[in-house]
Amino acid sequence: FSIPPTLLLLLFLYTFTCNSIQFMCKDQVTCISRSWLCDGDKDCPDGSDEAPETCAHSHPPRCPANEEQCPGVEVCLHRKRLCDGVRDCGDGWDEGPHCREFAPNCTHLGCQFGCSVARTGPMCYCQGAFELGPDGKACSDIDECTVYGMCSQTCANSEGSFSCGCVSGYRLQADNRSCKATNDPADRPAMLLIANSRNIQARPLISSSTHSLLSTSTREATVMDVLYREETVCWINVHNTTRSGTQLKCARIPNLKGFTEERTISVSFSLENVAQMAIDWLTGNFYFMDRYDHIFVCDKDGDTCVTLLDKELLGTSGIALDPIMGKMFFTTTKLPKVERCDMDGQNRTKLVDIKIISPLGITLDLASKLVYWADRYLDHIEVVDYEGRNRRSIFQGSLVSSCSPALRFWGFQVAAGPVGESGGMLGHVSPGKQP
Repeated sequence: FSIPPTLLLLLFLYTFTCNSIQFMCKDQVTCISRSWLCDGDKDCPDGSDEAPETCAHSHPPRCPANEEQCPGVEVCLHRKRLCDGVRDCGDGWDEGPHCREFAPNCTHLGCQFGCSVARTGPMCYCQGAFELGPDGKACSDIDECTVYGMCSQTCANSEGSFSCGCVSGYRLQADNRSCKATNDPADRPAMLLIANSRNIQARPLISSSTHSLLSTSTREATVMDVLYREETVCWINVHNTTRSGTQLKCARIPNLKGFTEERTISVSFSLENVAQMAIDWLTGNFYFMDRYDHIFVCDKDGDTCVTLLDKELLGTSGIALDPIMGKMFFTTTKLPKVERCDMDGQNRTKLVDIKIISPLGITLDLASKLVYWADRYLDHIEVVDYEGRNRRSIFQGSLVSSCSPALRFWGFQVAAGPVGESGGMLGHVSPGKQP
């Protein structure tokens, strides 16, 4: 029995048809809400929701201070290049008879720094690190510290300039913007631990080499986290064929050469359905998310466990801790959102619950107080601050959709683990401050 080609085509079109309140991206696979069209954010993997042909009648994207946009294209031009005798815009929009007609009006406009002529008339502009004030004439300082990525950690604004700095345990690099963790001890390189169904692997962040930390009890590791200062890794080991069942294990990994002092921690709650784990490196407490939509915490010995959250927690997919601030962050998929609460489960707050479909992991920049997560459906890695403000997409592409629910932040980089036999949970073991 064979299906006619016409029916196959109809079945394909039916499968990949968006509903009436959605927009189908150019890839003919991704559907997004029509309310997301032409809002300045590229939500489709191919960016077709912000393409000129889609947004022909919408407001053009904003250009930086002192710049204007060439019509119909995403090209910004500094105002001092208007009417300078050179056609910078493809259609010559920046040049023409208006240049001579309006030029005398610049004399009377009263600009603090400079004046240029546009098709609508003269307009003021400012020098590099300044922007026009409310009157359109006076110049005021631009606060570069409000721009994401200007500094990797701390930023101090000054009149017409800014300077970057680093928190304790990090050193400012030659670009005067990025910070690198100082080795403590000096001969220990930054490492990334990767747990999969076969073993736990150690990979130096400045090298492509990988070596396995062999142990019979790591062959079925499901979740993992690291205590840097104690040189300790903890993981949940699944043994479906033994009486011991699912166990929480910890071991020291001196110099990442192998496991020593391996031990089992008896936990009073069942760990059989745990999907995520994070360790409070101040107290040693273990925080768990299970597939039954609970978040619970156990003390470092496993004797006392308490359920922190079990309401409106559908599809738990990621957890991260900031013990210094006493905050816990987590993501859910069935009611997709990014949330924050105190580490005792109190003061629960939604940080992101719009334009989010399938968040699958979460990690923190403890120095800059930023929250990163990946959205497998939208193919984004995004970031907000601890209050849910200043949201940005920092990476977009099909690689995101193949990631496991594991993200780690190091220095000024976000690491995402792939799904598959070679991928799994990521554990960050770097010099500098924990974690």
